Amino acid sequence: MKPFAIWLSAVVVLFGGYALVASSLRETTQVFVFVDSSNPMAPVWGDVQRRLDDIDDRGDAEFALAHGQSRQDELDHSWQSELTLSGVQPFAPCSFDAIDSSREAAEADERILITTSSSCDTSALVDWDVVFLEP
Repeated sequence: MKPFAIWLSAVVVLFGGYALVASSLRETTQVFVFVDSSNPMAPVWGDVQRRLDDIDDRGDAEFALAHGQSRQDELDHSWQSELTLSGVQPFAPCSFDAIDSSREAAEADERILITTSSSCDTSALVDWDVVFLEP
């Protein structure tokens, strides 16, 4: 029984060390998420945090989050492991003119917009993944 315990201990240490090294060498992706907080988002506002939770379930990424409408874009947080949007209510008309003007948007490896199909036109947003929430 003693040789088995020694072998098992060696295997656990070996694979534990491998997992630690592999996770520390894994490259982190920076993802910038922009939440449309204009009037057309009001009917689906309760779904926004659930969608943010789905996005931040990725273990290989760090996230920056901003929200805005009508050229009043506000950074909620810079790079961190979770997406947290609080104290924001949809208001004002929609505009995505300055959506990628922040430093975080420029640095990001991936950019995601959360909006509705009844908000602004998204056809001019190149290299953005657009997530449409529907009522």
